Amino acid sequence: MATEENTEAKAEAEEKNSSVKNIVHIMEDENSYINSAKERMNDVIDTFLTNAENSVALNDFSLIFKSVTVWIKFRPRKLGQYVEIIKERSTADSITIRFSSSEYIPHIKEVLKEHRLKIMSTDNNIIVCKTPRPSDQDIEIAVQKIKVLANTAKNSLSQVKADSIQRLQAALKNEYLEAKDVKFAITNIEKVEEKFTAVLIYSRLESEKKIGGKLFRYDSQEASWESYLNSFPPIFFSDSKREYIKTAVNFSSTFSILVIANFTSFASRYSFFSAACNL
Repeated sequence: MATEENTEAKAEAEEKNSSVKNIVHIMEDENSYINSAKERMNDVIDTFLTNAENSVALNDFSLIFKSVTVWIKFRPRKLGQYVEIIKERSTADSITIRFSSSEYIPHIKEVLKEHRLKIMSTDNNIIVCKTPRPSDQDIEIAVQKIKVLANTAKNSLSQVKADSIQRLQAALKNEYLEAKDVKFAITNIEKVEEKFTAVLIYSRLESEKKIGGKLFRYDSQEASWESYLNSFPPIFFSDSKREYIKTAVNFSSTFSILVIANFTSFASRYSFFSAACNL
């Protein structure tokens, strides 16, 4: 039992430490307007994933010393000027602290205790601490931040589509393009935007799962397993609920997605292990 719990905890830690990847691979189109829209929308996905990875974190202790004022030899000093978190040596489970003088240790310990950080080792001017398990509230706050980032990204996708259509209409007005070519490009850009929106949903859910772990829950019918798959053309699965499934789904002449899904229970929450989009 203990071995199973350790294995499960290790797997969860590895999932939290691994970053969510952009599953889109851009395929060049003959139409430069469509190409431009694809590239800009792909940048939106990249920006979302970067922000979700770097600006949303559980147990962020990077600034715990910055605003702390202590008295040393009857003089006030900003503790953050003499104590720092070594980002390169910190992990999801521990942080490493460097301090300039031992006279700051009592004040460092007070701050660490306030933030529920347990000292694991002290060597010369380095302290290694174990980070506390994030509370349910910490996780919920982080998940809400991801949702905000995703909403911003969705608006950006819509703006790219609108800008692209405006450029095409201007080209038609100035007689750079024929009406049939403009109609073709607009139709395809609208389809591309729909598919990037689906990719954004996938990316958001994966980011939320990474942060939430076992606490991850779908918050609406839109984000449920069945609804998510129903947003794509039909995918045929085998009868085995535990078998890895590979299937290529063609959305249009410019879009296809390869989904590898793992089922532990068809009605339970899903886990995408790998997905690659050619767009």
